[in-house]
Amino acid sequence: MVLRKMALVFVPAVFITVTTLIAFAAEEVTIGVENAVTVPAGSDASIASPEVPSPEENDIQWVWGEVSGVDEAAGTITLKYLDYETDQEKEMPLSVDEETSFENIGGLSEIKFKDTLSIDYMVTADGKNVARNIGVESPDSSSVAPQQGEEETGQSGLEGPGGGSTSDPELSVEENLAQEGDASQGSRLE
Repeated sequence: MVLRKMALVFVPAVFITVTTLIAFAAEEVTIGVENAVTVPAGSDASIASPEVPSPEENDIQWVWGEVSGVDEAAGTITLKYLDYETDQEKEMPLSVDEETSFENIGGLSEIKFKDTLSIDYMVTADGKNVARNIGVESPDSSSVAPQQGEEETGQSGLEGPGGGSTSDPELSVEENLAQEGDASQGSRLE
């Protein structure tokens, strides 16, 4: 009886193991001789790495940085940016042509020193960076904007039961809380 129970457990376990091994063995990739490179004996040919494809016309890249120079006559911008691969600040010259579009600005003449730009550009075959889209970033508003109605009343948004603020700026926090507690108890009693 014990032998039969062991066989009932052991046989399916072996079957599952063999099936799994066969399934994974079928996924192995083999590299055959048909992919090998042959060089005739006695030739001066050397094996070189594959050529890096030249950038295509539609290969758009992006850079974000601060203007460190503008030359309107030459139609160029020099942009200071952070190279994330080396973690160093670098400068990149960018050319502007008639195909360049502008966002939040009228044109090259309105770009000033220290403006923050977001630029989509492409690298030409001769290694020149040509801007395709230049966007001027608006100044960062890190301060919190006042809530609606605060500008007019100057209140912080803490309102009591009657709609007005019950806190007195000259009292301490504890005294204000005590006053608010008294006011809320009085409204419950009424």
